[in-house]
Amino acid sequence: MENYFAFAETCIGESHLRHNTICQDSSLCVNKEKYALATVADGHGSVQYLRTKIGSQLCVECASECIDEFLSSIDYAPEALASEKQRNELFSQLWRSIVSLWHQRAEEHYNNNPFTEEELSLIPENLARYRERYQRGDFLGAYGTTLIALVITEEFGFCIQIGDGTCVVVDNQGIATEPVPVDENCYGCVTTSICQEDAVQSLRFCYFDKESIPEAVFLGTDGVEDSYGDFELMHRFYAGLAGIFNSCGIDDGINQLKEFLPRLTREGNGDDVSVAGIIKLSGAVIEKESAETADSENE
Repeated sequence: MENYFAFAETCIGESHLRHNTICQDSSLCVNKEKYALATVADGHGSVQYLRTKIGSQLCVECASECIDEFLSSIDYAPEALASEKQRNELFSQLWRSIVSLWHQRAEEHYNNNPFTEEELSLIPENLARYRERYQRGDFLGAYGTTLIALVITEEFGFCIQIGDGTCVVVDNQGIATEPVPVDENCYGCVTTSICQEDAVQSLRFCYFDKESIPEAVFLGTDGVEDSYGDFELMHRFYAGLAGIFNSCGIDDGINQLKEFLPRLTREGNGDDVSVAGIIKLSGAVIEKESAETADSENE
């Protein structure tokens, strides 16, 4: 889409490298003629979630597919989302389609790849109840993941979310805000997940009409906020990143982000980190510290 560009980057966590475990984050971006889309998903880190990396990858793919169908179904018309009641109904339908498709894809993967004894042996005895659950065919929890998905069209934009992680808007003055309502059920290492039975009731979202479409929106898995340990420092990181994109361009901005993410996880909490977003290329240059400068103040 003209003037807007979506990007997505994922970096394996330092602690995962040390312990020879896989990256459980996934991210995806789409740049089409009529919209830009960015998504991140964070698989659950505990050992009993055997296929959480697969679950997170399936989740970003399902979100992308369902959002594409959703936008086509409303013909990209802002009138369809004009009232709060209409938005609630339509976003609820969209979310149900994402959850349903994710369930379907997870089931297909499980049917084609039943749990092996080697996989089940990875679950320690104090969590044996999960192994017993999977042996009974109750497999969905093994694929559990969070999701944040952001879309911007010429006429409107929205972000939908389940679980932890953060959506951050940066305006042309470098002021960062978080537009998606907080989930009080996410705290510490506990998060809401798409694998839960009540996942369809756990949707949170924000909506941008044409006049309020941001010039920079970022999505980050919880490895980002936990590495900073302070929301103000995290906001300064995203404001700095917006400034880099606007002053240096997309290619250089992405390269700087790629170089920075390994440092963030190494000097932070060691978790996987994913950052995605959508930038208005014609936006004003944001005069803020670079991501590196903002991070150095946390050292």
